[in-house]
Amino acid sequence: MAPAAAAAAALSDDLLREILLRLPTPADLARASLASKPFLRAARNAAFLRRFRRLHSSSSCPFLLGCLLLHSDHPDYPFPILIPSSSSSSSAGCARDGDFSLSFLPRGGWLGGGGDSGGAAWQLLDCRNGRFLVKNRASRELAVADPLARRCVSLPPLPAADRRLVGYGLVADYGDSSAFRVFFIAHDGGDGDGDGEMRALVLSSGELSWAVAGLPGRRPNLAGARAFMQANGSLYWTMEGGESMAALNTATMEFTVVELPAPLRQLSFDVVEKGEDDNGLYILTMRGFCVEVWAGVDDGAGAGAGGMSWTRVEKSVRFHKAMAMMQHDSVELYHHGLDVIGVVAGVLFLRQWNCLLSIDLETMRLRRLSDEDCSSAMIYPFAMPWPPAFLNPTEEHGA
Repeated sequence: MAPAAAAAAALSDDLLREILLRLPTPADLARASLASKPFLRAARNAAFLRRFRRLHSSSSCPFLLGCLLLHSDHPDYPFPILIPSSSSSSSAGCARDGDFSLSFLPRGGWLGGGGDSGGAAWQLLDCRNGRFLVKNRASRELAVADPLARRCVSLPPLPAADRRLVGYGLVADYGDSSAFRVFFIAHDGGDGDGDGEMRALVLSSGELSWAVAGLPGRRPNLAGARAFMQANGSLYWTMEGGESMAALNTATMEFTVVELPAPLRQLSFDVVEKGEDDNGLYILTMRGFCVEVWAGVDDGAGAGAGGMSWTRVEKSVRFHKAMAMMQHDSVELYHHGLDVIGVVAGVLFLRQWNCLLSIDLETMRLRRLSDEDCSSAMIYPFAMPWPPAFLNPTEEHGA
């Protein structure tokens, strides 16, 4: 045995993980994991992989490919197209090789069996960690699809189809890219005013069966079904009126209503994570052509009260001049607000009227991603699944 291999074999898995955790990029982790069996065994650990992703979430973990644009009922764009976030060969290759028409889905993929309306057969509900949550418009079938691997998992029917769905989304497991959970929030009250019963319908990829749980705590008005934001094990929806957002703790299944800071009401934003050991609530938005991060702290009014004390903790330079140059000083720059699409792998995606932009939050570099008109498109940041399949703990039957 070579000296280096012998030294690695003498270290415990826990110590090896602490060493691997300090590697600067996911690519370095992949190379190190393939160097020896002890390294690969240590890296195939769900808790370690979640820590690595969280520690490196502001860089390239997961590897960001770009944004998906879906123009509903547009004859020239019948299925999602991937706009690469960079000119790298990896991004371009995935955009070229991925099956974003989802031809591998049951009933003919995106364009098959569209029903009497003649539109797309499948509705895109959410996109997380390289996966789509989709629903067939005619049959109401549900599936989770992987356009890069060209595989899908068909989901069983919802247990109560007559309930009013007011929230939905796909939750990734960043310790095992083959694992996921699907959440639907259903309201049994007819008008959505909070008087009826709210339930969470939850499905895990390991069991593929729906569990129904009542939701304690204040019952918010989630009028209008929508996808959610997620951070630190909780799911978030903005509420009607823009003064607050609903939060669902996926561990306790408890709802709370969180008051938003006054300057951010009516603005679009994303809920973001801030490092391995920080479980605080942070909101990133764009205000006055500046990137701002706000931190929220419970005001001590009691569990579920939703009162928060907010402080702006970060503010960038103004991007007004750079955006004006990109849009040739168009008057539309002043007539339309900045729409925050989301933050993935340290990159903020924005829509300014019909223009798709990105800002690298480390370098503060602004880029215009496409000349395509995206004013009416649904937009989802899209990244390679994390962890890579060869590091999934299920490859060795353990987490």
